[in-house]
Amino acid sequence: MSHSLMNLFFKLIKQKYVSVGVPVIIQNSKGEILLGKRNMNMPTYPGFWGLPGGMPEYGEKIENTAIREVKEELDIDIKIIKKSKNVYENLPDKKCKFHSVDVPFYGKIVRGIAKPKDETKEVKWFKPSEIRNMELAYAHKEVLKGEGLI
Repeated sequence: MSHSLMNLFFKLIKQKYVSVGVPVIIQNSKGEILLGKRNMNMPTYPGFWGLPGGMPEYGEKIENTAIREVKEELDIDIKIIKKSKNVYENLPDKKCKFHSVDVPFYGKIVRGIAKPKDETKEVKWFKPSEIRNMELAYAHKEVLKGEGLI
């Protein structure tokens, strides 16, 4: 979803709704996890690091959402390795006014080198030990903890 459409969407619904989030966990051969730093003009969690991902478009399968969002945010192609068996929640707070239910996927890069695009200011591989002390966007830290990765 484009940045301007997302802003309009939040205004129209007065930011009180439950959404589906599709975060994607991508690890390299060293076990590092790929995170993107959100642009400062993003309506939720500006400047925060987080997993790539986003919301499905109407009628879109969430596996396809994962692939599309990673391409939009990091300019890489991935293949889905698996869908997590867990579901996570992000409750409304000062940084994000909506309630989201996250269904994580694991992805593997098949083409390209991750670089910032549109919603993302910076891209970096992090060791799990580095992420333990970070505050991440949405429920992404809980996702990584729940998946046993940090």
